[in-house]
Amino acid sequence: MRYLVTLIWAIVLSNTAVFIISAVDGVEFNAMLATGFGVAITIFVALLDVLNKDMGISDVAQEK
Repeated sequence: MRYLVTLIWAIVLSNTAVFIISAVDGVEFNAMLATGFGVAITIFVALLDVLNKDMGISDVAQEK
């Protein structure tokens, strides 16, 4: 469920960022590029979560 929410937010925020950047630069907005960035961000966050568990960092943070 948290990855689904991460995917939704990543797509929304990356579309917003690409829209603003394309408007400032005066180029055409490319929704597929922006959605691709959102998917890439979600994959990156998921990989960071897996690495976090493998390194035992999440166990240390929960002890406090």
